[in-house]
Amino acid sequence: MESNDKRKAPRARHDSVLEICDDAGRVILSVGRLVDVSSSGACFSSTAEFPVGQKVAARLRLLKEGLLEIHGRVVWARKKANATLYGVAFETAKQTPIE
Repeated sequence: MESNDKRKAPRARHDSVLEICDDAGRVILSVGRLVDVSSSGACFSSTAEFPVGQKVAARLRLLKEGLLEIHGRVVWARKKANATLYGVAFETAKQTPIE
């Protein structure tokens, strides 16, 4: 059986709060809920609006591994009943360990 999944990397389901920041990563613009993540991108839901093509920065607190900071671009958006799902292609991802 052939899959219609055209993703570049396998996704891992996730259910964590995502802090969505300005492009510089300094000011939290909104929060969202991470849906899944891979080495090349992520899907998250949010009530905030992010147009396709917009650059975003986000922070994800990983309980035992520290903080994951990502910079990427919104590549798709799908409106749902209470929020919008967004797909983000990573440009950079940096993990900071817990000290």
